[in-house]
Amino acid sequence: MEKKKLLVLDLDETLIYSSESKLNREQDFFAADYYVYKRPYLDDFLEYCRQNFFISIWTSADAFYAKDIIKSIFKEDDHFEFIWTREKCTNYFDQEFLEYIPVKNFKKIKNKGYDLNHVICLDDSPEKHIKNYGNLVRVKPYFGEVEDNELLFLIEYLKKLQFEINIRIVEKRGWRNFISNHA
Repeated sequence: MEKKKLLVLDLDETLIYSSESKLNREQDFFAADYYVYKRPYLDDFLEYCRQNFFISIWTSADAFYAKDIIKSIFKEDDHFEFIWTREKCTNYFDQEFLEYIPVKNFKKIKNKGYDLNHVICLDDSPEKHIKNYGNLVRVKPYFGEVEDNELLFLIEYLKKLQFEINIRIVEKRGWRNFISNHA
């Protein structure tokens, strides 16, 4: 049996949405003074991930906030290969927008002993992955919409990716079209 791949999950606007002001519906929980809304089908998605991947978290949020989110959406006995927050990001100066962006440099994952050919990253922010597009599956940002099925589509796409020999060479742009055409 082939070894499971490492799945690197972002939190904000990928798995959850948080806001200082309440949406027109009840929040799922609070974290660090934010109203937090779980993306629809999150529990099903995480269950699929638990069964099929090694799971890690890498968010550009601070550690205190991330801990609250993780405690609220994951099971108490969930195992993570690592949990990284803003402190593990590298600040990159964006010349176009004249601002610093927290970049997730996968060289750090490689230095932990992981083969990047077997690492899949789910994130809504491609600008944070300027050095590792080959691992990125870009997720549509989530802003609290009740009618959202992105995670169901991701389950179907991950069913394909989990058996790829080299994740980095698989064309992942337009991945939703692949799901639609192979449904």
